[in-house]
Amino acid sequence: METNEFYDGSNLLLPISQATGMSIDKVNFLVCQFVALLVGFPYRIYLGPHRVSPKTRHFVQVSVGVPLLYFCFGWQVKHIFAQMTICLAIMRFMKPGLMEKVVFIIAMGYLCVTHIYRMIYDYGGYTLDITGPLMISTQRLTSLAYNIADGQTSASGLSSDMKRLAVRKFPSLLEFFSYVFCFHGIMCGPFCFYKDYIDFIDGSNYHVQSSNDSVNSHGVGPKQLSDPPDPTSALFSKSFCALGCGLLSAFAVPRFLIISIVEPEFAEHSFWYKMVFVIISTSLHRQIYYFAWTLSELVNINAGLGFNGYGGDDRPLWDLISNTDIYQVETSSSLKVLLDNWNKMTTKWLRYVVYERCHSTLAVFLLSAFWHGFYIGYYVTFLGGGVFIHISRMVRRKVRPHFQNSAHLARFYDLVTFLATRIAIAYLIFPFVILEFWKTVAVYSQLFFWFHIAGALTGLLVLALPKPQGKVRKEQ
Repeated sequence: METNEFYDGSNLLLPISQATGMSIDKVNFLVCQFVALLVGFPYRIYLGPHRVSPKTRHFVQVSVGVPLLYFCFGWQVKHIFAQMTICLAIMRFMKPGLMEKVVFIIAMGYLCVTHIYRMIYDYGGYTLDITGPLMISTQRLTSLAYNIADGQTSASGLSSDMKRLAVRKFPSLLEFFSYVFCFHGIMCGPFCFYKDYIDFIDGSNYHVQSSNDSVNSHGVGPKQLSDPPDPTSALFSKSFCALGCGLLSAFAVPRFLIISIVEPEFAEHSFWYKMVFVIISTSLHRQIYYFAWTLSELVNINAGLGFNGYGGDDRPLWDLISNTDIYQVETSSSLKVLLDNWNKMTTKWLRYVVYERCHSTLAVFLLSAFWHGFYIGYYVTFLGGGVFIHISRMVRRKVRPHFQNSAHLARFYDLVTFLATRIAIAYLIFPFVILEFWKTVAVYSQLFFWFHIAGALTGLLVLALPKPQGKVRKEQ
C-alpha cells in the first residue's frame, strides 16, 4: 500500500517529496521539526519567562503545537484529543489512589488499540502516523496522574524522585493543553515530566542550580539568574551531531539495511559474514534514532527547555531531557549501562510509573514492549534483553572480582565485555526492526542460535562458581 493511500497529513509538500524521493510523511515531519526549531528562538528570547506571563507562554505553545500536529497527521489528531479528554476527566473527578491506575489503564489501552489498528492497515510499515505522538502523550498523561497522586500522599511514603515531581496544585485547562501540545515536544518528544515543564514555563528552572545550597543531578546547587543562560554551545553541539547522524542515515544506512537479512540471498553467505553484517547494519540503524532524538533535543533547547543547572566549571548544562548518550551507547562494556543511556527519558518514565511502584524488572520490560506495539519482534528484543542483563549481572558479581587484581587483567575483562556487549546489542536488536516472529526465527537459525546458547552456558557456569571473597563494589 502506498503511503498516500492512508496517510492523513498534508499533501502541500508533495512536490518536494517527489523531487527528493523522500516519502511525504517524513518530509512533513522534518518540516514541522524545522518550523518548531525556528519558532523556538523568538519563543526563548522574546517570549521568555522574564518577559511575558506564563499564560502567554502556555497560549503560544498550544497555538503552535496543534497546527503543527494537524499539518503532519491531519484529522488523526482527534486521537490525542480523545485520549487526553478522557484522562483529564478521570484525573479531575476520581480520587487519587485509584485515579492514577485508571488513567494508566485508559491511556495505555487507547495507545494499544491504535497500535493494533495500525497493524491492520499498515502491517510491517514504517509510515509516520499519530501513534508516535500518542506514545509521547501516553507518557505525559500517565506520569502526570502519578504526579498528582503523589502530591496527595504523605512524603514519608515517597522516594526522592516522587517528592521532587509531586504536583500539589491541579493544572488549569490551559496548562494541561500546553503540556500535551507543546510545539517543541509534540512531534518526537523527548518526554518531560510536568513539574520540569512548568518550571521551564514560569522560569523557576533558571533560578536554581549553581553553587552552594541544594544540588542538582550533577552535584551543583542554586544560583539566581536574571536571564536564561546562553544555550549556544549546546545548540552547536546538537546541530553537528544531528547533521552527522542525518548524513549517515541518508547515505550509509541504505547500503546496510537490516531488513535485507530476511532475503533468501542472505542465507547463502557464511556465518561470519552474517554476523559482521548484522553488527554493521544494526550499528548504522541506530543513526536514524540518534538523528531523530538529537534533532528533537536541539528543537527543545532552542526553545529554552533542557537547562539542568551548572557543571563544576560553572558551564550551563542542557541535558535535562537528553534522550541518549551516544558515546556511552557505542563504547559501553555493560549491556545495562548501554540500555540506561538509550532512550533515557522513556527509561525515566518507566522507572517512575512502574519500577518505583512494583519493583519488577519484568513489568518494566513488558510495559516497554506494550508501549512500542504488538509486533512479536519487540517482545523477542525486550525479553531477550532482560535475560541477558540478568546474566551479565551474574558475571559482574562473580567473575569480575577475579580480574581486578591487576590493571592488565582489568583491561582484558573490559575488552571482553565490550566485545560481548557489541555482539549482544546487534543480536538482540534486529528482531525489533524486522518485527515478525518467523522471520526472526529464520535468521536466528541461520546464526545457529549461538549467542542464546553461549548465554545459557555462561549463566549455568557462573551459577556453579562460588561467591567471591570480600566485598564487591556495587554494580553499575
